[in-house]
Amino acid sequence: DGYADGDGYADGDGYAADGGGSEGYANDGDGNDGHAAGDSSAADDSGDGQKEGYDPFGGGTSVVRAPAPPPPAKQVFGKMPGAPRTSTQSPEKSLHMHGETTFVPKGARTMYQAFVELEGSAMKQNLRTSLWKDGEADEKCGPRFKVREKPPDLATDLNGVQLPTTCFEDDSKGLHHVFVIGDWGGVIDWYDKSKGFVHPPKTADHTTKAFSSHARKKVKSSDDWAQYNVSKWFCNRAEESDPDFVINLGDNFYWGGLNVQCGGPMHQPQDPAFQWSNVYEKMYHGTKVDGKQWLSILGNHDYGGFLFTNGWDQVIAYTWSKMEFSTGRWMQPALYYATSIKYNDFSVDIFFVDSNVWDAFDYHATSGHNICGMSHNYQDATCGITGPMSVEQCAQWFKDLWDAEVKWMKDGLGKSSADWQFIATHFPVEHGLDQWKDLATTFGVDLILTAHRHIQEVHGPDDESNLVAPTAWIVSGGGGGITSEAEPTENGEDDQYGFMDLTLSKHEIKITAVSHGGQIRQTRCITQRMPGDKRTQRISGSSLCDGEPSGVQPLPTKMAPTVFPIHY
Repeated sequence: DGYADGDGYADGDGYAADGGGSEGYANDGDGNDGHAAGDSSAADDSGDGQKEGYDPFGGGTSVVRAPAPPPPAKQVFGKMPGAPRTSTQSPEKSLHMHGETTFVPKGARTMYQAFVELEGSAMKQNLRTSLWKDGEADEKCGPRFKVREKPPDLATDLNGVQLPTTCFEDDSKGLHHVFVIGDWGGVIDWYDKSKGFVHPPKTADHTTKAFSSHARKKVKSSDDWAQYNVSKWFCNRAEESDPDFVINLGDNFYWGGLNVQCGGPMHQPQDPAFQWSNVYEKMYHGTKVDGKQWLSILGNHDYGGFLFTNGWDQVIAYTWSKMEFSTGRWMQPALYYATSIKYNDFSVDIFFVDSNVWDAFDYHATSGHNICGMSHNYQDATCGITGPMSVEQCAQWFKDLWDAEVKWMKDGLGKSSADWQFIATHFPVEHGLDQWKDLATTFGVDLILTAHRHIQEVHGPDDESNLVAPTAWIVSGGGGGITSEAEPTENGEDDQYGFMDLTLSKHEIKITAVSHGGQIRQTRCITQRMPGDKRTQRISGSSLCDGEPSGVQPLPTKMAPTVFPIHY
């Protein structure tokens, strides 16, 4: 069933040690990482280690046990040199990393074992700088994105691959749509395996004082259940738009990505913390959502948020998952890849790139957002032969990845003959701005899709605030996995949570921003940008935006259907 021998759970029950304190997401207690001792990630912590709050699934007040305990006291983070080594315990047991339980995947070595075995080995990061085709993939053009039948040996083996061309040639349903979402996967903070119950995922709480730059008033009905609210309207709008596929911009699971250690086997992805099953598969479910593929890229939290050793490679492995609950719609074959899409009278090339270099600094840096820092990584932290192979080498690993991707994008964009060119990545364009400006201008990139900032933004070709004008770009980081940048409303009349609906045509693309209350916040139409041009093309005749208000539209008069409570 894809779970670890011995049930894959922590000794005891994986929850708070004694329920006697509000230890919640404790770490080293320094208050800099947002999970400091004595400050749980949920509001209204009671003295008995339980939390109460509005629960849309139960219709009333729920009592939720605190998540996994902090690391043992002897494992003190941040000492350099002499930061702790990981446990040498057997792979069937679990590690406690940053308040959540991180499981060692079945068939994997502990980090300590892997670290020792890697001495003298050459890393296999596989950084290709030009597009290439995988001879093992089926090249027949159809309405499904395809990869090779069997997973590669390493998560980096297919870096830079160009997927076989995908064809959406059925125009009977009208215009073609693509949904865009990012930062969407909430936190399952309680489950009872013996009773077969998994509590619905709640939004990771960024509003507490521990996060000084994000602290704000919490709106429980919107902030606690943001992913749930967004997913309702995502599935509801799909009934109208019938999207061909979804572009997922990363930060798939909070707080720290998949709760499994990196370095697990590619042929055996696992779900010991019920994240794939309950945060993804059962959350996005409906007649026009089921079977629609999610083309994905990693965000910083998919590596671990403030460490690099959570299961980012297992996110890639899920592309080939055979677990019972998997619907086969997840698509991320590599850290970076491209796809060509043909419609009857136009075509689109999309380049998916990892931009997490902007959160990967020297291991001495103490930033709470440093994937590579010694503050939260173990001394012998490693992801094995794919890299990063060590804390000291981590920042260079991400820099080498980004440098290769920039060369790869230049190669791919230079060869592209499609009508439209998109780039999908996690970090907004202010990160690496000079490179984005160069790529956008030189190759006429039409649209850049980003997330990371927990809000919904559309930057049109003529907007004064557009940093890469006239290339349009969006931020769709309001998927609801983590609380928003600013205070949301209770009914969704805001840009804090939501998703985007792209309507595609030969000469124009309509961008519709939809809120967590189903409200259309804005509608913008963009046209193509030619290489070197300082303005986008003008079209003659009618526009997709004709008759569409450019600003906020009224809230919908009907509520989206209620999603059933999620049980496992």
